[in-house]
Amino acid sequence: MKIHLQVPENANRALRSRLTYAFRLFCAIYGHTPVADSSPITYADVTIRYRDSVLSPGQSDTPTVWLCRGICERDPQQPALPPVKYVRRGVTTLLHDKPERDGCPDWLGEIFEWVSCADEYSVEQRDCGRQPAFEQTYAGRYGINTLIPYAALAMRGLQQEICRIVPRAEENPRAPEGAGGHVVIPTHVVDYFPLGRMHTAARLVRNAISSWTTGHRRTLSLYQACQAARVACGAANDPLDQLLKLAEEESRLRISSSYYFQVRHEIQARRERRLDSSYTLHTPGVLEAIRWLQAKGMEVGVQGSMDGSLLGSVTSIDGARSLRSERSALEEQGIRVRGGSQHNLQVTLNRLIAAVENAELEYDCSIGWSTQIGFRAGACFPFPPYDFTKEAPANFLEFPLIAMDQALTGDRQQFHEVAQMIAASRRLSWGGISLLWHPAAFGTGWLPAHVGEIYLRLAGDRSRWNDSWMTAAEFLEIARGRFVEAGLLSAVAPSFAPSLAPSCAPVELPIAAPTGQRSSAAHSVALARNAVNL
Repeated sequence: MKIHLQVPENANRALRSRLTYAFRLFCAIYGHTPVADSSPITYADVTIRYRDSVLSPGQSDTPTVWLCRGICERDPQQPALPPVKYVRRGVTTLLHDKPERDGCPDWLGEIFEWVSCADEYSVEQRDCGRQPAFEQTYAGRYGINTLIPYAALAMRGLQQEICRIVPRAEENPRAPEGAGGHVVIPTHVVDYFPLGRMHTAARLVRNAISSWTTGHRRTLSLYQACQAARVACGAANDPLDQLLKLAEEESRLRISSSYYFQVRHEIQARRERRLDSSYTLHTPGVLEAIRWLQAKGMEVGVQGSMDGSLLGSVTSIDGARSLRSERSALEEQGIRVRGGSQHNLQVTLNRLIAAVENAELEYDCSIGWSTQIGFRAGACFPFPPYDFTKEAPANFLEFPLIAMDQALTGDRQQFHEVAQMIAASRRLSWGGISLLWHPAAFGTGWLPAHVGEIYLRLAGDRSRWNDSWMTAAEFLEIARGRFVEAGLLSAVAPSFAPSLAPSCAPVELPIAAPTGQRSSAAHSVALARNAVNL
């Protein structure tokens, strides 16, 4: 269906850009064809106008959806107004702006407010990762249910208005060809790689202390302390070394996932080693593990990691060693990198957008919460983030993160909350949401056993739900064209050429350690090839 948007005549540049962005995003998700504002209205099947237009309802010569004027021209440094409950015509949701009596809400303005996360730019209080503290966000301040994708509900409200005046219109969004059902993107950030027996023992001790201080995980703490002692005394099993076992299990389930590796310099790794399991591409076994994952059909991407500060006050996207250089380090090894995620989601939106575009990545999976599950941008669909500095969409796709392992340490019942979010996404869109589980989250060396069980249960139920689980790169190939057609992304994907010629020589993954030396990579592969269950 061809849809024409008539932007209010007195709209300034920012408002015009924001409304157009929301309109084109709506068209991309529902499969409509946007008609340029300068084109004759007669080219369109439907026109969207605002009530402050020169025309008024009843005077249009084409089927028209009339919207009330909203608040999407506000300065993002100013907080959004409190939400208002809206129940009408089969839609129950929250609005940023209450419409006139009997008027249609500004659905485009609502889409923009949710997806752009505009209110976050007004939050001054930050958590230790420099994200806006959840309690200070729009959802936290007003106790909003984060399990509901409000941007998708706004799109549904607008589509129902279109169906009301054009009965032949489909109520549900049309998925891109090849999606094969609702799409979920499983991702894994590899922030642990064994560096030696004593280092692993120290990491387990640290995890044991952390588990003990939480109070309700003291049994787990004692187990981790015992594991630390066993590893220190020479035990071969490392409960944190779950990378290749996870990939084997996913291969058995016929799932392809995206694995994101950090890239660190040797000096930086030595400085941070006493705080974390810092590895580099030159750490024995890392490149071999990457090649092995690729041979299994997994995608390898970049994890924006912490910079050299021991205080963790800056991230890789801020310093001289930028996200672009991290991507370059992987590409120089012959590893094509199309996207990734930021370490522990430690980044603000404006800096994330600038860094991802500078690195010329095609997608990102960082817009979510590390300690809270839910739809941070109200979106259960991919979208190019909105760049307020340019008043234009960014030239990459965001696959919104709805659940991260660290936020699921409560109990097994949280499985139902994640399943509820996936069901909401399935009902209101064709997906493109992402999940994040660290490989170390399996094996009880870090988090309770039920955290890994939730992931495997979700994966096992995907066929029953008719969900397609695929890598972010695979979904990008399917979905990107839809956003190009809607005028949100450039027709030419970002290109990137590393400074050095890539080395594509195949690397054999070792299956035995040299005499007298313990090889963690070899140990992982031996366990994986023996099909050790998670």
